[in-house]
Amino acid sequence: MKQLAPDLWQTSKRTLFDGVSSHAYLLTRPQGNLLIYSIGEDQQDDLDAIEQLGGVDMQVLSHRDEIGPALEQIRDRFDSRLGYHEADDHAIRDTAAADLFVGADCADPLLEGIDVLHTPGHTPGSICLRYESPHGQSYLFTGDTIVPNSETWATGVYPEIEGDASDLIESLTRLRDQSADIVISSAYGGDSGYVEVTPDAWRDALDGRIESLTRRFSI
Repeated sequence: MKQLAPDLWQTSKRTLFDGVSSHAYLLTRPQGNLLIYSIGEDQQDDLDAIEQLGGVDMQVLSHRDEIGPALEQIRDRFDSRLGYHEADDHAIRDTAAADLFVGADCADPLLEGIDVLHTPGHTPGSICLRYESPHGQSYLFTGDTIVPNSETWATGVYPEIEGDASDLIESLTRLRDQSADIVISSAYGGDSGYVEVTPDAWRDALDGRIESLTRRFSI
């Protein structure tokens, strides 16, 4: 585990496929720790480190691609709850059913102070999470809605996981007003999924992806 901020920890790197990697992130808060995204089933050292940091009270998935055997490992070890958006339930529940559906109207105490943004397009149930840390920085967890890719940004629309370009363009447009000091994706290309951004650079990144999707899908 790597500490990124007083309340934010990053699990070890997991290679998904050639050139694409992922991390999960432990957000430590007085009301309970959140594990955002997921890990591989062989990352026992990360689970040991998470236990030393107080364990997991709730794991939140940003979308269906984060499923795997580790979900039940985490739930069993920490007696934690699992949350994700209802629109991806049909693709996740056979692996690990939700204890709660996470959305903008979710009033669970563990999510107090966290803005849940439904951002469909990569998948129907994709979400982003925005948090104003009491330690002085804001975090925007974007899942796979928009991800760093070396020196640029990337988005993905795949019919096999019910991706929809029009929905993604609408989601990216709404994210223009959700700037944060740190953008943290699930999957990423290049060296890191953790990127410091200015508001102007964030809007430029989103505008570039919107323009690219509009051209590619003739929208």
